[in-house]
Amino acid sequence: MWDKVKAKVSISHLAAAAYSSLLILHSPLLTACTGHTVAHCYKPLPAAGWEREDTVCFDVPQVEEEVSGTLFIGLRTVAYVGEQEVVLAVEQCSEAMEVLRRDTIHYPLCDADGNALEGGINYHQYESQYLPICFGGGRSATIRIHHMMRRKVVRGITDVGIRIEKLRRPPCNKVKHSCRKG
Repeated sequence: MWDKVKAKVSISHLAAAAYSSLLILHSPLLTACTGHTVAHCYKPLPAAGWEREDTVCFDVPQVEEEVSGTLFIGLRTVAYVGEQEVVLAVEQCSEAMEVLRRDTIHYPLCDADGNALEGGINYHQYESQYLPICFGGGRSATIRIHHMMRRKVVRGITDVGIRIEKLRRPPCNKVKHSCRKG
């Protein structure tokens, strides 16, 4: 019986590795075809758990024109996280690290019975609803993410990532969700 369990786990890990390799190899092609993805990146979290003080930072690529877009926050988790939902703080910062926009995201991970809301065997991937973002004009920007859970350390989240999609809209100063203060 243990041989069958080990075989299933090995196949699942191989499938996850193959899927990750496939995504890494083909993501530039997908980005090049659509032309709307400005950034798509994940960063691993410590295996011992994500501590409340640990902030994950993503540098937004510097572009000359102002860009209006949508920001998606992604989570990758193991099969059992131990939380029904995860609450994240997402800050969009200027190059001087001034917070331009702060959002709180509630990620439901499982239902009341503990069943994962996303498909997968050993790993699950979640993506937030979109958040508005403006950047560019020759300036750089940073996205900072940290958890806001009661527990000091959240275990089971393996990676945090961002995806920025460029919108076909007027420049940032002409849309409602402009990053400018005032």
